[in-house]
Amino acid sequence: MKGKADVHVHTKYSGVGEYGILRFPESISDPEDVVTIARQKGVNVLCITDHNSIEGAIIAKKFAERFDDIEVVVGEEVSTIQGEVIGLFLTEQIPLGMGMAETIAEIRRQGGLVVAPHPFSYHVPAMGSLIDEMDVDGIEVINGGHVDGPSNDRAWEHSRSGRWARTAGSDAHSLSQVAWAYTLFEGKTSADFRKAILERTTEPMGEPYPVRLGVTWGIGIVLESDKLMMKSLFGMLEGKENDPIALKVSRMRTDQKIISLFGSLIFFTPPMPFLVAMIGTMIMRKKEERAHKLEAMRMRRMRKKPANPQ
Repeated sequence: MKGKADVHVHTKYSGVGEYGILRFPESISDPEDVVTIARQKGVNVLCITDHNSIEGAIIAKKFAERFDDIEVVVGEEVSTIQGEVIGLFLTEQIPLGMGMAETIAEIRRQGGLVVAPHPFSYHVPAMGSLIDEMDVDGIEVINGGHVDGPSNDRAWEHSRSGRWARTAGSDAHSLSQVAWAYTLFEGKTSADFRKAILERTTEPMGEPYPVRLGVTWGIGIVLESDKLMMKSLFGMLEGKENDPIALKVSRMRTDQKIISLFGSLIFFTPPMPFLVAMIGTMIMRKKEERAHKLEAMRMRRMRKKPANPQ
């Protein structure tokens, strides 16, 4: 019987994203809620991979211990100076500011596994061709957040070498996105999942989530941010000292909060959320297609270039 793993999931411990002059959290999902939703969707192994933090994963793992149908793997999506990499089965947070090889060495020191997330993305930091040079266990061939297509297609094509385990992860930043893309493996436990990665017997399944889920994620993020910023402006954040989003909001300057509040008013004007999502998807698709064509042209030129005379 095969188990189901979501290899790439975020919680509200993933920090705050910068979108021009606006500041919004990457996720507002409580770790416990992510575990609950994952169980409802039949996930046996849930990899919490917050940006540059394992705090949410530790909370989720402790919460999941009360159930016998799901295990949480402590992971982290680490921002290196050469792109992002996922470490799984971690015991400590990975230091920032290192190169890709250094970061992978630290994951290995902890006995962790290494997965290349969205390796050929052109709109988020990615490993790219470095994957051929690095000590990597898995390649993410289906990323649920890449609705534009080309980067997933290229990862699938690159995985045909058989060098890495193929994985799929939802890259969920909201509860509704969990398990849209997932990985099947022989067994049910996290130990079985680890074994399947090392033996390269995993099966990527699912698909990128529909645009409407991106819209609802955006609306939820903005609403929660606005609520916290309003409370912060009026000194009403007491009791939220341990909430990572509230902590980030409290550290924002007053002018940043006001600008973000006005920006959210524009965002909420119908049909702006859907227009933003559709236009953003079109831009990402065009950008990736153009970059892929340029890369193909560069490779053709390199193949045609005569060797230097000895």
